[in-house]
Amino acid sequence: MVLRTGLAAVSGHPTASRILDVALDQFSRLGFERVTMGGIAQEAGVAPASLHYHFLDKADLWRRAMLQLRAVLEQEERLLHVAAREADPLARLRMAMRLFLRLSWEQPALGRIVMLEGMAGGDRLAWLDENLIGPRNRALVALAAQAIEAGQLKPFPPALIVVTLQSAASGIINLAPLMRVNFGIDALSRSAREAHERMIIDAILGGLAVQPQPSRKRPP
Repeated sequence: MVLRTGLAAVSGHPTASRILDVALDQFSRLGFERVTMGGIAQEAGVAPASLHYHFLDKADLWRRAMLQLRAVLEQEERLLHVAAREADPLARLRMAMRLFLRLSWEQPALGRIVMLEGMAGGDRLAWLDENLIGPRNRALVALAAQAIEAGQLKPFPPALIVVTLQSAASGIINLAPLMRVNFGIDALSRSAREAHERMIIDAILGGLAVQPQPSRKRPP
């Protein structure tokens, strides 16, 4: 089943919109190498000639599909900028992770693609770093560094903090079928999603936070 992004319509053509939705789903589930133009055309219900009319080749289609996700990330950045304008670094990082979790549930293709291309490395990962995930991730690392400097986070490497939080957040989403088969848990249910968010924010990020020390009373 293809998850409609609601964004592909920016292409201005309903056929291209349908193709991009199918392509994003297939690239995220199968990986670039296993996806074929014929398979996308078949699932999208279009002739191969129509596919090539809108997109030069598979690499062009992949890049165009990734740009749909960039529009979502840019919207998230605008929301974070408004919500966290006056907040301290740790509060902003907490807000950013809440937005990341909600985005990941709404657009599960993002986490799957980052995982696949992050493991494979190469030109596509370099493209993602430049055009999709790199600027945002480096901003989050800078935010974690500010929180460490302010004494709000334990002094672990900021990049490891950010990647650990993101991996834990997207991991449950990516493994929703495993959760259902192994444990009978519907990871897509509202209660599971709320528990997942609390675990990431309260347990993992909270565990990385520096806890205030209770003041010691001087003996009389």
